[in-house]
Amino acid sequence: MKNLRMLMLFLLVGSSMMAQEYFPKNDGVKTTNTNAYLLTNATLYLKPGQVIQNGSLLIKEGKIAAVGSSVTAPANAVVMDLQGKSIFPSFIDPFGTFGVSKPKRAAGSGRSPQYEASRAGFYWNDHVMPEQRAVEHFNYDKKSASTMRAAGFGVVNAHREDGIARGTGILVALNDQGNSAERLLEDESGQYFSFSKSIASRQSYPTSLMGSTALMRQLYHDMNWYRSGRVATTDRSLEALIDNQGLAQLFVAGNQGNVLRAAKIGKQFGISYAILGGGDEYEYLDKLKQMGNTLVLPLNFPAAYEVSNPYQADYVNLSDMRHWNQAPSNAAQVSKAGIPFALTTQGLKSPKEFLGAVRKAMKYGLSEEQALRALTMTPAQILGQTAKVGSLEKGKWANFVIASGAPFDASTTYFENWVQGKKHVLAIWTLLICGVTTP
Repeated sequence: MKNLRMLMLFLLVGSSMMAQEYFPKNDGVKTTNTNAYLLTNATLYLKPGQVIQNGSLLIKEGKIAAVGSSVTAPANAVVMDLQGKSIFPSFIDPFGTFGVSKPKRAAGSGRSPQYEASRAGFYWNDHVMPEQRAVEHFNYDKKSASTMRAAGFGVVNAHREDGIARGTGILVALNDQGNSAERLLEDESGQYFSFSKSIASRQSYPTSLMGSTALMRQLYHDMNWYRSGRVATTDRSLEALIDNQGLAQLFVAGNQGNVLRAAKIGKQFGISYAILGGGDEYEYLDKLKQMGNTLVLPLNFPAAYEVSNPYQADYVNLSDMRHWNQAPSNAAQVSKAGIPFALTTQGLKSPKEFLGAVRKAMKYGLSEEQALRALTMTPAQILGQTAKVGSLEKGKWANFVIASGAPFDASTTYFENWVQGKKHVLAIWTLLICGVTTP
């Protein structure tokens, strides 16, 4: 009994001692590093069409504190003389899957008719999942982030690429030095749709593009009916669809027919989608301009066909050859038609191919200003984030690239990509640090 009492006393004292570790120790006053960075003598691309020579950029606590031809350095500033280098906003990719896992493919082969909802309390069709949230399937990928930063990107908008109504996406800053809360700019950045079924379900309907189009229209009719209060039961999918109406609406369409189909659905229900196209929008510019949608254009141009052998040439049809010839001019033609557009890495094998593809589009008529707008201001506008990113202006996140020259010149080297005021080195270079003073 005595031993038992001693054991209980030991456990009580031990637990008390361990419990003390819960309370913080007073090791003195901790201060936050408020040092500022002043980057001077740079060509500043503040926004498309607005450039300052020999400008200065002041960074403090991850944000742009001042920018212009003459900026005074605070007492605790690290002054960096860029000696004629250029600074432009880091790019934004409005369509991607960065860090978001795909669902597992449904077991078995084939599909079977399904007449009842497989998920109690949700929409009757398994390919409609507006309640899905990409943030719940997200894991920051440093390797992929490094590749994206090397191509000039500082922010990516990602979603779970599965289903017809795909739920909400996330807006992520490619900041390796930040934590999860700092990187995640928006945990619900937009609502996504497509004409493609979920790989996680074996439900057969819809069995065609016509069926997917009909299902989309039915979904909106059901949403309006549900919102009017005429339904006694609760549908969590329709409630999510209603809740997400205030977000950016994005549609993964693809080829030309699907872009127009998506635009027509949106017009019928008063929704202006930002539509991911297929690179062949040059075929129907007049119709697209009438619809009034913002486009997101891929740069996955087709490779040249092997036609030196006459037998192989017989298998290449004229329409494919025409698309190979016209695809690099697509962005320039869309711009000339006055249709707003952004650019994306979607469709490329790797982001490493992106800058080369942009330069090819520029050889076919896309201007530097148009390309920069399509990678900064327009995607920020699509996502409703112009107050945070997309240009070098006071109060916005310090997301910018330091380069040797103009943003898209073949001879330009990207030295550093700063994201949320954190430096990420891309190439070795020499930099003159004028000095640091402390108050």
